[in-house]
Amino acid sequence: LVKKKMTDCFDGGHHAGTGIAGIVLFTIVLLVSILAIFRLPLLEKGKWFEPKQNYFWFVAFTCILDVPRYWMMALDDTYTCSSKTWTYSLHLLGNAAFFSSYSIICAMWQDSVGAGKKIFLFTKPVLAFLNVLFLLLCIVGAGLCVTYPTIIAFFTSVFYSIYTIISAGKNVFFFSMIVWSGYSILKPLQEARAHGHDEMLNERFRSIMIKLLSLMVVCAITGTLRFLMLLTKIAILHQKFSGRGYTGPFWWLLSDFIPRIIPTVSFMIIMFGSLLIGRHQHRPSKLISVDKNMEFGSVSESKESMIAFG
Repeated sequence: LVKKKMTDCFDGGHHAGTGIAGIVLFTIVLLVSILAIFRLPLLEKGKWFEPKQNYFWFVAFTCILDVPRYWMMALDDTYTCSSKTWTYSLHLLGNAAFFSSYSIICAMWQDSVGAGKKIFLFTKPVLAFLNVLFLLLCIVGAGLCVTYPTIIAFFTSVFYSIYTIISAGKNVFFFSMIVWSGYSILKPLQEARAHGHDEMLNERFRSIMIKLLSLMVVCAITGTLRFLMLLTKIAILHQKFSGRGYTGPFWWLLSDFIPRIIPTVSFMIIMFGSLLIGRHQHRPSKLISVDKNMEFGSVSESKESMIAFG
């Protein structure tokens, strides 16, 4: 697993532009996350480390750990042939933080799903267990990566192939959980709206349904894209077909920028946008929550669960 070997690089240069784009995108997301981390306690009566704030903590960690490899690309105009393998080690740890940020979203959504509708595989204990396993895998990978002479040497290792396959499976699991949880919340909302006669309540439910559906579509598309790009990467590394364009701008757009930036920004805007711009208000609880104890469409007296869709 840890045998070091030199191998031909797929690196054709011209990475500076991609590096600059990555620096700009992830720095913007980082700054917004830092703003949220310190703004939310002011809006939430001084509460720190609430689930929605923890989401921004992990997003911030993801950006901090990912930016160094983009700096390396921008300054050195290289990637796979680079000897600065520590930048990819940080990226691996950033992957763990990225997964944790979305796991928090899954947990928040699961709180809004009726007990009788939950699938054991899609529960918070399972989610926490998988987070720990994936973190350990990323730590091992980060440690191994720095022992290789170049990034591409690490890419062609047996460990990296195993890691990529597991990462692809992790993406399928995570986005499946997002879509399932969203559907489990969307269905009772549809039931409640269909049988409701309160126009204000129905309009509120309609707004939540649109937000939910939008996030589900974004997650399904970007998750599928990331899964396919990871499989393509494995095929290229093992020379199943030509690797031309493997590290070009279009590749980075499809494999990293869209699957990471688009869903992250979507969650920020759709779920927490009103909080970030200071439009936080305590709506009547009966208008913003689906009862966790009811079997189907009803409203609850709890304010916590549907805050994720407010």
